Amino acid sequence: MKKRWEKRAAGFTVALMMMVCLVMTALPAAAAGMTATFTVSPKTISAGDSISATVAVANAAVGTASADVTVQGLGSFGGTYTDNVAFTDGAATINVPTGHISYGGKDSPAYLQIIVGGESVTSQSISGISPIPDEGGDTPTTPPAIAGSLFTIVEGTPVPTIDAGKTAKLTYPIESSKRISGDVQISAKLPDQIYFTAASSTQTMRFSRGEAQNYTFEVSADSSLASGTYPITLEIAYKYSSEARTDTITTYVKVNGSSGEEQKGDLVISGYAVKPTNVAAGSNFQLSVTVRNDGNIASSETLVALSGSSLSTEAFTMNGTLDSMKLPALAPGKSTTLNFSLCSNAKMASGNYILDVAVGEGETASTSKVFIPVTGNPEEAEGAKTESVPQLIIESYSYGDGASSVTGGEIFTLSAVVRNTGDLPVRNVKITISSTADAETGGAFSPANSSNTFFVENIPAGGSITQSIDLLPKADASPKSYGVDVAFSYEALVNDELVSKDLTQTIAIPLVQPDRFEVGEPMMYGPVMEGDSLDGYVTYVNKGKSTIFNLSMKLEGEGFTAAETDIYIGNVESGTSDGYDFSLNPTQAGTITGTLTFTYEDANGETKELVKTFESEVMPMEPMDPMDPGMMDPEIPIEAEAGMPVWGWVAIAVGGVVVLVVAFIVVRKVIRKKKQAALDAEDDYDDDITGA
Repeated sequence: MKKRWEKRAAGFTVALMMMVCLVMTALPAAAAGMTATFTVSPKTISAGDSISATVAVANAAVGTASADVTVQGLGSFGGTYTDNVAFTDGAATINVPTGHISYGGKDSPAYLQIIVGGESVTSQSISGISPIPDEGGDTPTTPPAIAGSLFTIVEGTPVPTIDAGKTAKLTYPIESSKRISGDVQISAKLPDQIYFTAASSTQTMRFSRGEAQNYTFEVSADSSLASGTYPITLEIAYKYSSEARTDTITTYVKVNGSSGEEQKGDLVISGYAVKPTNVAAGSNFQLSVTVRNDGNIASSETLVALSGSSLSTEAFTMNGTLDSMKLPALAPGKSTTLNFSLCSNAKMASGNYILDVAVGEGETASTSKVFIPVTGNPEEAEGAKTESVPQLIIESYSYGDGASSVTGGEIFTLSAVVRNTGDLPVRNVKITISSTADAETGGAFSPANSSNTFFVENIPAGGSITQSIDLLPKADASPKSYGVDVAFSYEALVNDELVSKDLTQTIAIPLVQPDRFEVGEPMMYGPVMEGDSLDGYVTYVNKGKSTIFNLSMKLEGEGFTAAETDIYIGNVESGTSDGYDFSLNPTQAGTITGTLTFTYEDANGETKELVKTFESEVMPMEPMDPMDPGMMDPEIPIEAEAGMPVWGWVAIAVGGVVVLVVAFIVVRKVIRKKKQAALDAEDDYDDDITGA
């Protein structure tokens, strides 16, 4: 009902305006005009960059009042910005912040158009705007393809250092040669004997062109690590345009090894010998171990002991001697040899077997390995085999029927197939599932509807089981892959000996946030008369927790033309809302219809569309009555017999003007009320986001 009244009011207003124009044709037209000057920055930009602008506008018709001012990008510029600005003596200044008007990379001049009260001024080509050339070619309409890495370590950055046996934080300032829309994930691969102190080294950052970000993580270096410079590989994952890329940078860390000072009483295994050199299965042999004091003072009396899995009834046993001997005190630089008598099992297979030799006791003991070559007896070894501790592995896993990711805040079922790859059964299997901790969340998943620990009585050799658990991802976790640790603890009977084993495997699960990009219903400021322009307005909001990328709008329909039909808007951050004004030029009377198609990419790179329809009425231009007194020649006097004096016609004209003004004020209030309602809805949403 309200919409019908608005249409009638608008139509009535148009008719009255036409009547007044006919009545007042004899009056001179009022001078009306508008001027504007434009200042933009920066002057050198590349595709996708946003500008800011300052516009000084003069429109005498506004006087001293407030009015909506719209600044719109044309040519190689795209986007629009509207603000309500206070005018003083018909002059005002509007500041357009970055994020509204951007450079689309088109090879055409850049213009700005300003619109106030239905009047518009279009700038000359903005001087000084020049795109940054890409590899010597023309400026593309889409972000250019990349050859090589976009990222580098800031020139002149010193190589960080760490002392062997210590912990330190390493910092690498990383710089991007181009602006990157969206998150950039950086992780590191370390050399051997250097370890992360945290569960994950992956960090998420944002980069603008030429901006440096510090990538910092904590590591520890093994105490035995020698002095030197060691390489570290940085892996940088990001999206450029719609392409997912991973760049690598090789950087370095300097390690300060031990001071090299001699340690007092430093005992080492300097050599060993086996007699005979090749031990036959089922025979006796002698192992000679030489110990030397490499310290600068005499060593104290200590023990030298044999150990290891090969020292058992299935391999080697002691033959008349103990598995440990007392080592007398040694002067600096002196050596001594200890002889151990052993016997090999008759069923041993051919191969090299390892024995551990420990010098010292407790935490100060040092251990070396010696290798005993054995020639097996084929007859005795027939049918015999060496049993090894069976291994459990995660053969496969899934988190939904064909799902490629899970959604934040929505429970999913993780199913894993666990296989026993060994030749022996395992028993008393305990499986514990937990979320891998990281710097941002401390773990993105928590168990839902059950405990995270499961017990399996037995898994046969070569057999498998399937274990499932419901997990709940954090609703506010950033979209990326998160780890899940699966820890196994089990027992196996190996060579008639019960052996316990613990191991942990980690699987990765990609997490996404639900896409909640919404577009409001288009509002049309009609009906209008045939030959007039028809304006519309549409709002959009990103209610999701992820940025949407490369938003564009396509305007299509019948019965009208438009100056712009393909509009590129850009990226819309989480919690951001905005609107877009569009203008149509009707080509026929009656009902015109059209569609607004919004296209964008979600956080997974998937392209999506939202389509909104609109319609409005265009009234035909009514033919004028030739007998209308207002159309009569003002030179011909009006006869008294006509029944209406001249002052009567003047009174009718003045009354028509009054009615026109009243109707115009009413319609304008209705339109402003609709715009204000849309803005209030956006403000309510922003308050909800802030409150959350």
